[in-house]
Amino acid sequence: MIVWLLVGFMWLFIHRPHEWWSMIVGLPYIVLTYVTCIILVWMFGWLSNPDGKRPLENIITLAVLLYTLAIAVSTFASPYGDVILDSLWYWLLYVMFFVILMTSVKTERDLKIVVTGFVIVFFLWMAHSYRGYLQGNAWFEAGAWRIRPIGRQFANANDYGTMIICALPLIIPLITLCKKYWHYLFVLGYVILTLRSMLLTGSRTAFIMAITLIVLQILFSRYRFRLLPILFIAAVVGWLSMTEEMQNRYRTIWNPEIHETANFTKAARMEGFYGGLENWSNYPIFGVGPEKHGPALGQWHRAHNLYGEVAGELGTFGIVTFLFLLSCIGINHYHIWRNYKYLQEKNLGKEGLYCWRVSLGIVYAVIMLLFQGLGLHTAYWFFWAWFGGFQALAAMLMQEKVNAAIQGKLLPSLPVKK
Repeated sequence: MIVWLLVGFMWLFIHRPHEWWSMIVGLPYIVLTYVTCIILVWMFGWLSNPDGKRPLENIITLAVLLYTLAIAVSTFASPYGDVILDSLWYWLLYVMFFVILMTSVKTERDLKIVVTGFVIVFFLWMAHSYRGYLQGNAWFEAGAWRIRPIGRQFANANDYGTMIICALPLIIPLITLCKKYWHYLFVLGYVILTLRSMLLTGSRTAFIMAITLIVLQILFSRYRFRLLPILFIAAVVGWLSMTEEMQNRYRTIWNPEIHETANFTKAARMEGFYGGLENWSNYPIFGVGPEKHGPALGQWHRAHNLYGEVAGELGTFGIVTFLFLLSCIGINHYHIWRNYKYLQEKNLGKEGLYCWRVSLGIVYAVIMLLFQGLGLHTAYWFFWAWFGGFQALAAMLMQEKVNAAIQGKLLPSLPVKK
């Protein structure tokens, strides 16, 4: 039951129905109420069956907790004005999800439910936002009409565009579960909806991220020569589907003179990086505190750069813990790859394929997040904790398969597709 509640939380947090559904608009503390229910169910399950919970044994747990400590210490040690708890509050919410996820998912089936639920939640969010765009829910900015995502938390078009690209690699493990034609159609529809929505955001960072992700996937695919013509046709169709104003928006990537905001936004992102280094040099240990980048520099805006944000707002402690978090994701991916190779050598069919693809999708997603960080302040986004949890569970489940194989136990392989 708890895994389905976690899927419900993801839908509530990302799609945010309490902000657009007229029946519940204005209902106070709906997220807090739902979170409280999840915690109570989780605690009841723990107390009634303590052996039924998976321990927090993966190294990613230490990384997430240390990064949480860095955010908390920097928040309360900030030398600039009143303490801002928004970033810390939301991050603690993500860590709560992480802890319940890590201790409650016991089988590969549970992991499939959560990861598939994540993809479906994003699909619903994108479909709803795209429907709203067709009905006129858009804003005119930087010379083009841009899609306005549903919900206020991620209402910025740049955030929305890069976010859906970061979530796109989670379609990789979903392909493993496809057995019927409509399953493949859903995957294809998800990819098309993501790319179409990304184009409508006018986010140049998301545009470059999408191209990078597609090129990486093609380069590492054994069908690369078959995919190249499809990619060329899709690129032409996608470009022609855009209005001239939106095409000009993307042309500013190689010709900034087309619109006056192009050079300004590029300069602002570089200033965010150098401003973060300035804050770090002034407060090297714990930084200036979350959301204090602007006040520390006498400005109103935030960093617009992940690396400047981590260095300036969290200090050396934050830099070290963030790098440790990334290292743990790399370590988990290596162990999953090694264990998957071992299972293949034992001729166990498709056993372990799903866990391997979960990790592969997470690695692609993390690469996109790091790329995204060149133009956005994303140090406190939920992706870092949630993706780390998904991959850690895949690593633990894969290790259990290997241990069973070493002990000579029979493992049920995934059914072969017909």
